[in-house]
Amino acid sequence: MNREKGKKNRSRKTIGALTLALTLVWGGCAKGEEDPAAQAADYYRGLTQGSAIAEVQTDSGVVMEYRLAAEWDEESSAVQVLSPEEIAGIRCRITENGARLEYDGVELETLLPNLPGFTPADCLDGLLDALAGAAPSEWGWEKKGERECLALTFEMETGGYQAVKRVWLDRQTLAPVQAEWYLDGNQMMSASFTEFQAQ
Repeated sequence: MNREKGKKNRSRKTIGALTLALTLVWGGCAKGEEDPAAQAADYYRGLTQGSAIAEVQTDSGVVMEYRLAAEWDEESSAVQVLSPEEIAGIRCRITENGARLEYDGVELETLLPNLPGFTPADCLDGLLDALAGAAPSEWGWEKKGERECLALTFEMETGGYQAVKRVWLDRQTLAPVQAEWYLDGNQMMSASFTEFQAQ
């Protein structure tokens, strides 16, 4: 009987010591390290120009796949369709004055869609805006293939929809790896980044 009590007391002391040690370690990390989501926002706010290539898939009942090249600077951003071949070469340039479609030297003014940041033409531009300016509703560490990633979720309301953007950033470089867009809980677009350069 007494031996059992002794074992229980030793177990309690061990658990208490482990709990205290973990509290001290986590507490030290929290004070010594900046919030990774805040670090990512600082990084994207500081960018003045860059480029990316992404494989984008949309699903509105019909699945469409695009390979897009995006480039941006402080004045504007542009996305060019690399594939499918039937529409390759079309560019969409986005400035503070609106969007303009360009193809083979001809320019055609157009309006941004009703849901800015949720179409292939402006999804990368909208993602960069969210990374630089919006506070994520949640973040955590996740693996994408072999890469350790910072996973960020941004929630918003747009055009009467509850909208969500999820993005996975490489833990070391903060370059985007993958992204997903949702409207009212339904995934309607995803992107896989094959290239990303920025400064």
